[in-house]
Amino acid sequence: MSDEAIFAHLPELTEQIGVEHVKEFVDRIEQISLEPGAVLIRDQAPMDAFYLLLEGRLALSIEVDGHTIQLGELSPGNWIGEVAFLNGSFVACTTVSAASEAKLARLTYQDFEAMLAEDPTLACRLMHGFILMLIRRLRATANDPVLDPEGQLHIYADMSVPWEALAPHKHSVLDFLKGLFGAR
Repeated sequence: MSDEAIFAHLPELTEQIGVEHVKEFVDRIEQISLEPGAVLIRDQAPMDAFYLLLEGRLALSIEVDGHTIQLGELSPGNWIGEVAFLNGSFVACTTVSAASEAKLARLTYQDFEAMLAEDPTLACRLMHGFILMLIRRLRATANDPVLDPEGQLHIYADMSVPWEALAPHKHSVLDFLKGLFGAR
């Protein structure tokens, strides 16, 4: 898949990061492909990158007391690796494998940190997208929970976040934070 195809396939990404930042983003990513069943990330393994699913579906699971719990699937437009980065552990919190043939964009944490210094607007826009995606996933947890064999809540089944839910916020960061905390 060419660099142009990334944005042709996921035009909303251009809206999220801004057309003026497309080249910077493309220069920093690596494209990878996975065959069905291939494991991208193992639960509790070290992480060094974000992954953006471009095509296909990814299955998410965890191991709990010898049981594999299927958490759900991700569809194109969803990121992986943001939790490991944001919590500072750089450790995966789930196993991610290809449910179908999949194409992904890989952005290393090192490149993201360089982006923070060189193009903070792009880094902030990506971070804003990660935060919106996490908020949407947390809301989904309450509506579609997954329980382990002992009945304990773990996460949620449909982990995909539609692109329209990640659309760029039309107001200031202050307005976004006010809305996040329920202030008007």
